[in-house]
Amino acid sequence: MRKLDSCLKSAQDFFPGGGRGVGPRPERVVVLHDFSEVLGGASHLVQVLIGQLRARGIPVTFIAGDTGAHFMREDVAFMPLGGKDLLAHSRPGALAVGLHNPVTSRSVREWIRMYDTPGTIYHLHGWSKVLSPSVFVALKPVARRLVLHAHDYFNACPNGGFFDYREERDCELEPLSRACLARRCDKNSQAQKLWRVGREALRRYWLDGAANVARMLLIHPGQARLFRQGGWPEDRLHAVRNPVTPPCHARVRAEANRGVLFLGRISREKGADLAALAAKEAGVPITFVGEGADEAALRALHPGARFLGRLDRDGVAQAMAQARVAVMPSRWSEPFGLVALEAIGSGLPVIASERALVGPEIAEAGFGLALDTADITQFAAGIAKLHADDALAREFSEAGRAHYRDLCHGPESWADAVVDHYGHVLRQSWDMGSALQG
Repeated sequence: MRKLDSCLKSAQDFFPGGGRGVGPRPERVVVLHDFSEVLGGASHLVQVLIGQLRARGIPVTFIAGDTGAHFMREDVAFMPLGGKDLLAHSRPGALAVGLHNPVTSRSVREWIRMYDTPGTIYHLHGWSKVLSPSVFVALKPVARRLVLHAHDYFNACPNGGFFDYREERDCELEPLSRACLARRCDKNSQAQKLWRVGREALRRYWLDGAANVARMLLIHPGQARLFRQGGWPEDRLHAVRNPVTPPCHARVRAEANRGVLFLGRISREKGADLAALAAKEAGVPITFVGEGADEAALRALHPGARFLGRLDRDGVAQAMAQARVAVMPSRWSEPFGLVALEAIGSGLPVIASERALVGPEIAEAGFGLALDTADITQFAAGIAKLHADDALAREFSEAGRAHYRDLCHGPESWADAVVDHYGHVLRQSWDMGSALQG
């Protein structure tokens, strides 16, 4: 691990006026996540956060579940745990380490024992793919200074989505209730569902409750209802919409283009097959940017589709610049949809699933359409409509480029909001500690 530049101090060192200041600044932020490289929206935001914290002069320790082979920052105390995605393990290995990863609990607990201070904030982003629920064993002693980030619903729902993948409908059941245990909602099998139930039960056991942390940062206000359904009290839930930086520096002249663009993981839950079928029915070319286990099946479903694989930011910008419309047809209630807002900010109209939390907002703002994208006829009609009406495509494009920030943060304002939450957490932790000592 890269050398830390911190030393142990008393709580008064972090709170002006002997602990009575407003919004104390963290002495250090420990960021924890499964992956140290950008593999999706959550891991991208982790990198944005680290960069913004360092730009503000806040020391950062980054504890990542993977090997860290591609993490190159020298201004961060980096601690890779050497693990790998559960999907890269054998089935028995994944079942075991997915429930309890001893390296995670041992390493994080040792870091806390050696370096924790009253002014240290712990910010956990994702644990379901590498770190496992074991991370909560180590973090329990610092739970009053622990912030979770709701990139998904794994801190409440066993399958992480409040979604019945078999029936393809939202789930309204209380997680871990008798009805939940009986529901066959897992995308693979009931046996895997019960394994996932075990993970959520362990998380709650090791944390002494469903919500025994300082607070949860939601990426959309609409997530609060589902977290309350999962046992989270209202006062622990705080919405901070994601930051968005459009890949394209100039407005995409969508009205002059032709073609559908799908950005993201090529999987059934993301609706990649729905996009392929709708584009095919509409008679419009489609391009897929991303990777996923369903790519081979998708090639067979739509032989004429173009697959570009995973691209860097410049590559994504080039793909956007050639498209008429971007689509986000996720089957589940996507909590934010980072790629959709990046497309909108670039001037690309979007067709989003009406189930997505931002879907109705996109339509209301005049940035695109919100449809039942599981209805291929309706989805194809939306694609055809945007290709037939140049004026409408331009209207959506110009509105999105000008006003996309109505639905999201920029990196700086997002980091300001997150750091403000850190200050509230430290203040509450200090006040609680003083009350207990008194």
